[in-house]
Amino acid sequence: MTTSSHTPKPFSMMADALESAADTFEQAAASAPESARRAARVTKRALGLGVFKAFYGISYGIVYSGVFLTELLPEQSAVRRALTEGAEAAIDARHKAKNKTKAKVSFEAPPEHEELVAITPKAPARTARKTVKKRANKFDAAAKGLSPQSA
Repeated sequence: MTTSSHTPKPFSMMADALESAADTFEQAAASAPESARRAARVTKRALGLGVFKAFYGISYGIVYSGVFLTELLPEQSAVRRALTEGAEAAIDARHKAKNKTKAKVSFEAPPEHEELVAITPKAPARTARKTVKKRANKFDAAAKGLSPQSA
């Protein structure tokens, strides 16, 4: 009894299947970080759009309702005038607060720290050490209760 040479061998088939599975797993593992990044970008974009639309709808509903109610009231009504003036005052207050925060941002040193202005990145290290030493002496004198000139 002879076996034909074209019958598949079970161990050879299992080895081929395992090798194919290993290659597929390796390819999936290699592309997993990029797939995760892409999924995160899409999810972030979808969430951002959903949050935007929700708050847009809330804002639109509140403002539209207020304007609609104001328009329903008679032209000379005290309530209508109060709503209009209140809205204008809120807008003005917001503009003032916005301008005030812009004015606070400054990159200049306050006058009590003028010695810090003299130190630039190009200044020699010796100047920086002198300034630090001078400030340390002032601090020590203040801690001891002495005036900075007597230190």
